[in-house]
Amino acid sequence: MPDALALRTGFPWWLPLATAAIAAFIAVLVSQSTVAAWDADVHLWARDSRPAPEYTALLFEPDVQASATNGLMATEAGLPQLQDVSVQYNDALIRVTVRSAAKSDAETLALSLAHAAVDESVARFGADAGLDLLGLVRPGARQVAPTTERSAAWASAIGLLGGLAIAWLVAARSQPAVAPASALGRLGRAGYRPLAVITANSEALPSADSVLADALQPLSGVVALVPLDHSSLALTPLTQTAQRLAAQGKSVLWLDARSPAFELRYDAPPTWLLGADWSPLERSDLIQRRARQAAVAAGADGCVLLLADPMLDGTRPRSIIQPPILGLGACTVLLVRADASEAELVDARRQLAGTSLLGAVLTHASETDMIDFEIARTAD
Repeated sequence: MPDALALRTGFPWWLPLATAAIAAFIAVLVSQSTVAAWDADVHLWARDSRPAPEYTALLFEPDVQASATNGLMATEAGLPQLQDVSVQYNDALIRVTVRSAAKSDAETLALSLAHAAVDESVARFGADAGLDLLGLVRPGARQVAPTTERSAAWASAIGLLGGLAIAWLVAARSQPAVAPASALGRLGRAGYRPLAVITANSEALPSADSVLADALQPLSGVVALVPLDHSSLALTPLTQTAQRLAAQGKSVLWLDARSPAFELRYDAPPTWLLGADWSPLERSDLIQRRARQAAVAAGADGCVLLLADPMLDGTRPRSIIQPPILGLGACTVLLVRADASEAELVDARRQLAGTSLLGAVLTHASETDMIDFEIARTAD
């Protein structure tokens, strides 16, 4: 549907008015070409036990109708003519509707036909026939054709609605195609701050790792880079960001904690520890110990970049990801492909709720995503 701007600029407001006017004009022409018709109603009462249909049949007999018209006064146009006769009855009450081309003739013909039917009932059923004329239902006749005003009103309303529909279609087709939702927009709606945008083309990486290094420069301690899945280009931004930070004078170490690293676990104590107390270490505990050692080696202002397991990994429980990060109290950066769904991003945001989430790095991004990111940085 066109937006508000289209309504102000590109919407053909004149089209509904034109269609309404054309439809009304056509309705007037058609209505005026129809034959004039007026209806008048009378009531008859069948007071005896004879069924009402026996009396109503008299109203349609040609001799009775001819008697009703022949008994009237002729004018310059000739005798009044019956266009139509219709009958409704409810028990003993009979309602007769007579149609004629002239208003003055309709009421006269209705009364004359009713009298002719009463006379015919006496002639056919005897003096004790029970058909009586009660009189006109309402004084005067009502026009049923042509209904010029009503036809024009309905036609103009339909023409207006049709014109509005056509105008919306015209305005919609004249608007440019709406661009698909951007990957940066999905990140924002899921609650992530975009830290860097990396395309699949390695030539775009230097500017991307510079942006990511600038975001990590003020940090110290452990920064966990968590890929959303195995295809999120985790290793490349990690190594190049570490190099960039080191070139800026930052004491930085990086630790690849992805499986199968740190999976050394003994189901029983090794032979050289026989007789000593033994409690096997979980992989997450090993990662925490190694990360703390690296943080001490990096120094008070140093930074340890910890590359964690992907969050979407069907081979291991997701809880493998959480304990090392939560136990270290580290800042977290999510690495995510540009084609990740919004549902996956929201689910990852929920799982990382217990960490200090710094933001997200968009990988496999398009050139459009790069341009959008640069524009957003400039605006900031």
